[in-house]
Amino acid sequence: MLFRASCLVAAFAFSSWAQVTEPANFNVTEALIEEGVDITELPLADLQSRSSNAACAVACASLDIIYSSNLFRDGEAAYDSFTDNYWAQQQSNVNPYCIFKAPDTKSVSVAILISRLTTCPFAAKSGGHAAFKGASNIEGGITISLENLDSIKVSSDKKTVAIGSGNRWARVYSELAKSDLAVIGGRVAPIGTGGLTTGGGISFFSGIYGWACDNVAAYDVILASGLTTTASPTQNPDLYWALRGGGNNFGIVHTFHYEAIELPGNAMWGGGRVYLEDQFAGLTKAFANLVANSPKDPNAGQWVAWLTNQGTKIASTELWYGNPNGGSAVIFNEYNNLTAISDTTGPKKLAAYATELDASNPYGLRETYYGLTVQADQALAEIAKDIFFEELPATANVAGANPVLLYQGITSGQIAAMRKNGGNPLGLTDPNKPLYLIHVACWWQNEADDATVYTMITKVLRRIKAEAKKRGKDSDYVYMNYASLYEDVIRSYGKANQQRLQSIGKKYDPQAVFQKLQPGYFKLHKAPVTGSPYFTGQ
Repeated sequence: MLFRASCLVAAFAFSSWAQVTEPANFNVTEALIEEGVDITELPLADLQSRSSNAACAVACASLDIIYSSNLFRDGEAAYDSFTDNYWAQQQSNVNPYCIFKAPDTKSVSVAILISRLTTCPFAAKSGGHAAFKGASNIEGGITISLENLDSIKVSSDKKTVAIGSGNRWARVYSELAKSDLAVIGGRVAPIGTGGLTTGGGISFFSGIYGWACDNVAAYDVILASGLTTTASPTQNPDLYWALRGGGNNFGIVHTFHYEAIELPGNAMWGGGRVYLEDQFAGLTKAFANLVANSPKDPNAGQWVAWLTNQGTKIASTELWYGNPNGGSAVIFNEYNNLTAISDTTGPKKLAAYATELDASNPYGLRETYYGLTVQADQALAEIAKDIFFEELPATANVAGANPVLLYQGITSGQIAAMRKNGGNPLGLTDPNKPLYLIHVACWWQNEADDATVYTMITKVLRRIKAEAKKRGKDSDYVYMNYASLYEDVIRSYGKANQQRLQSIGKKYDPQAVFQKLQPGYFKLHKAPVTGSPYFTGQ
């Protein structure tokens, strides 16, 4: 590595970086020097052409000079292995100019500053489980992998856990099991900590504690200036509020300080049950009543999936409970009275359970999540399911297509927890109005069938949306982690919250680096793709 060490530089860096917000006279070159980068070694003369390709050639060459063993280009085995390891085919098909596996947090700062200096765009990857192009991989730019930021450290009082954004949830749970602890995190093993948490984050334990974003005591975040700061209820509280569901719009979070929960033996209860069509009416009722009765026993959680198997309509539920006693929990009585054709419920270990659920998430296919929310209403849930099955034949000839309609509850307890520590920007404020989170998930094989899939899902969601409005059960909110590339998630948080997020963005990122140079995912002013004929969430 080529770094310039100097007491004078260090002293200057300390004095000029004491403020969090970026000054009007901010100089990227000086910031790189303050980070210890020897600017004279970088091929900046090649920037004269100012083309996008030239900019990224210089950016990647510069990173290669500074961090040669962490920089990979097209044609190298490590490059191909990296892109092949994205969950969705749409992301694997993206070809960055280079891949930078940042060795530490300082190197992430340097990468952001080099992006600014050269105007080469970038993306940041935590787990890479988003379902559309450009979310955490970028065509012709720098893809920054956070995989090396994988520390897991329990505080001395066991109240919090500092978890690096390069971690996946199975590893986190396995490590915390050694201390009989857990955190409010993802339910599927390979999902990354970063995207899940900054998008909201529904957990096995959300009925009790709320979403992941509402159980982070502090975020350590790298800003557009390259400065690392902490956002908490007492330090930069506006940024803390914004990061609780505001996505990748404010910086790159390198460490999440999660509030720890006790989970003796890593033990809980859960599993899946499958039902035939003659059980559907009772199943919808059981789902609706569990959402309504969640305050009586918030340990219980569920999702219901509607689909077909070789032309037969079936439903698959996932039930879970926050301790090993779910088998005797009264709240599941309605489910227990239904006849399932298969049942895997029973005592589970958290890490193993998350791994078990990953079996239904194959890699390498085209993928989409596409969702909306409605106010809780059993009759509407019945209608939505019927709408889905009516529209489903449209994808019958799509190779490898597996469309699924999923229901989850956003319960009173989850909404109440959103008030913690100053609240979050999601716009869900009334615990007396639980919601249903309804989304279509689908995988298929070929890009040529994209329009057929998105058109079918659009018809389903537009019809459900219209029915919800007719019944007075509509909701604007779109859950970021289940949104499609055509949905304007930040707008769905409400005008006041969107404007506040935009204001916070201008404060911490006055040059809009995370809007322009990191263009992927859900931005403060728009959906990832605008002007399409598909459902926009509203």
